[in-house]
Amino acid sequence: MSEATEAEQSAALDTLGGALGEAGATALAGSREQLAEGLLRAAFELWENPEVRPKLLGILHGAVNSEEGAEQMRAFLANQLFAQAGKAIGIADMDIYQAAETIKVPAININAATAQVWGVVLLRYIVKLEPIASASPEELIGLIKPTIQNYLG
Repeated sequence: MSEATEAEQSAALDTLGGALGEAGATALAGSREQLAEGLLRAAFELWENPEVRPKLLGILHGAVNSEEGAEQMRAFLANQLFAQAGKAIGIADMDIYQAAETIKVPAININAATAQVWGVVLLRYIVKLEPIASASPEELIGLIKPTIQNYLG
């Protein structure tokens, strides 16, 4: 992986983490019933962006093809994502366990919600399995929102 690619992927992770952090903070400040929808809208907005998607795909490819890529993804999911969400709601250096405590669910529920989203991303943007590949983001949000909301309470 070249330095430019690493820098681009790091910037893409920062963008994704920031957007999801802000969406989570907004949902936590408002109605809990909107938590899943806010997170999903933020995620699909980035995945549907033609400038950001190739960088996110590079990160996903790296995560499934190398230990270094998997470590980068783990670090992002375990640290950066929750730290950015915490910063948005005034909790410094928040991790998955503090996030779980904040929304009052087991930490494994957050992993399960994440797995659901990454599964859809994998099928839509890498495998390109129909009909999920050509479904609108609105259809996908409507489809998986109840499951994500169930996990996140």
